[in-house]
Amino acid sequence: MPLMTTRKLGFLMTFLVISSALQGCAGVKTSYNSLIETKSDVPAIYLRVGETKEVLSISNGFPGWWGVYPTVVSYSPEIASVECRRKRSWIPFRSPGLIFGGEVCYVTANKAGESWLRYGNSYSMDRTAEPHELEGATKIIVSR
Repeated sequence: MPLMTTRKLGFLMTFLVISSALQGCAGVKTSYNSLIETKSDVPAIYLRVGETKEVLSISNGFPGWWGVYPTVVSYSPEIASVECRRKRSWIPFRSPGLIFGGEVCYVTANKAGESWLRYGNSYSMDRTAEPHELEGATKIIVSR
């Protein structure tokens, strides 16, 4: 009987160690995809002035990002600005991770108008090009 108890305890300890290690993996959650709506045949993120929404969640950890670190930028920050904050999630297996943490990026609607958000690699993103000409740009429409 003590052998079975030792085996169960060993299995439980192995499960806990593996679960903890998996939470240390690098990953990304592109939250902005769930915000895209189509109104009048225009797919965009629709916000009201003063509204803030999560658009990106980045988990740091193993094996690292290897020269590719995700980001999201706004091409008209006076209309819709993006702010990224360092965070940790206390919910298991949710970005950003519990062990290494990461960043969560939010878009805030500052004034009525139209802008573009673009998701990509923070090290190589071309921020001078016209956003509507670039692949991966998402329109954002802010109303009062």
